[in-house]
Amino acid sequence: MTRTTPAPTRSSRPGTSPSAPPRPLALPADAARRSARSRLPRMGQFAVDIADHGRIIDLRCDADASARLPHGRASGRYRCLACGHRLILQRPSNPNSSFTSRFRHDTVSCGADHCPAPAQHQADIQADLTTMLTLRDQLLRVLPHASLSLRIDAELAGQRWDIPPALIVRRSEHVVVLERPRRLLTPAAVTRRLTRTRTQHPTLTAHWWVFDRDDPLHCDIAGTVNVQPYGKTIAHTKVRPTQAQRQLAAAEATVCWLTDDTLLLPYGAHQRTYTPQTGEDWSGNMASWKRDWTISHPRPADGATWWGLIPQPLPALGQRNDFRPASAHATMSALERAEHGRERHRRRLAREHAQQHPQTTPTQLALPATASSTPADATTAPTPSPNAAVAAEPPRRHIPSEPSQEVPSPRARRRRFTWRSFLSRRWRR
Repeated sequence: MTRTTPAPTRSSRPGTSPSAPPRPLALPADAARRSARSRLPRMGQFAVDIADHGRIIDLRCDADASARLPHGRASGRYRCLACGHRLILQRPSNPNSSFTSRFRHDTVSCGADHCPAPAQHQADIQADLTTMLTLRDQLLRVLPHASLSLRIDAELAGQRWDIPPALIVRRSEHVVVLERPRRLLTPAAVTRRLTRTRTQHPTLTAHWWVFDRDDPLHCDIAGTVNVQPYGKTIAHTKVRPTQAQRQLAAAEATVCWLTDDTLLLPYGAHQRTYTPQTGEDWSGNMASWKRDWTISHPRPADGATWWGLIPQPLPALGQRNDFRPASAHATMSALERAEHGRERHRRRLAREHAQQHPQTTPTQLALPATASSTPADATTAPTPSPNAAVAAEPPRRHIPSEPSQEVPSPRARRRRFTWRSFLSRRWRR
């Protein structure tokens, strides 16, 4: 009898298990893009309030906005962020309705939320809003009792933004304006935003520019530096500031970087060379100790070679109403004290080096003057007059000279004894 083997089924193929779940299929590229776009805020949930100095209305977070604000066209009060057209605020007719409040365009278009703006322009606006809304949510956890709102210039509704909307934080009488740039900044855009902020908030205002730590456009890493602010060695990240960041620091704005829930605040580092003082010797192995750097803070001064970054937890900003980063500024002051101590230590080593290696200046001994020889500096040394020399000498006393002893001539010396001379004298006798 011949055994027949059943044909392999889909679940019994080699390398598979009948109970294994099916392998998930990869989403197409366009489906992945739709999934990422769905996480962005819908344009129908936002509008620029012309009557409230460019405040951005967010129907998702402000639940009372639809009941507080006038509905309908409201005399053109609401404008679209992407296209700048007038919007209509629609709200539910009764509290039991399942209708969600939204802003609707006055004209019908085929775009998203019936907005006629190009898709790429809408995507840029949505990305800017997402960046600012993420920062707002982070600060809401840190500052639960503060008032936070997004604002732009009302004239910029529908235009391309160089800088995303500013986040305004109000705590008591203090106002903090936070910027979160995404694109490369130009000097003109920075000047316009600085002027606008100072015009709208003239007093008790701190202007912060928060850059992304992982954005290569705004964070050029230049290595690390080891410092000892409190006697313990720690490493600080060094960055090369951009021209716009130097412009902001010169305008007394606060520049910082954000990574997760940590702020990185900068100080300036300026290269210097110690000027030798009296009693110091910087030669030999002390030559490298002559070069050092000095700090400028709380804002980096112009001309700094690099900026060092001091980390500070974001919740620490909630300790003061004026948003002053007290712990980071205390670390900068400690670095300045350590700098002065470092200079005193190095100068003390330079003085000890000078004592251990004294520098002697070679001197030329004066030779006695002779009649046959003339000193080398005879042409430059003054020659005293003979009369002056005689007048300067005291009168000499006459001392009798001792009789001279005659020195015997070499021939008068005693002859040496020899046998030949002795025998010759004997035979003569």
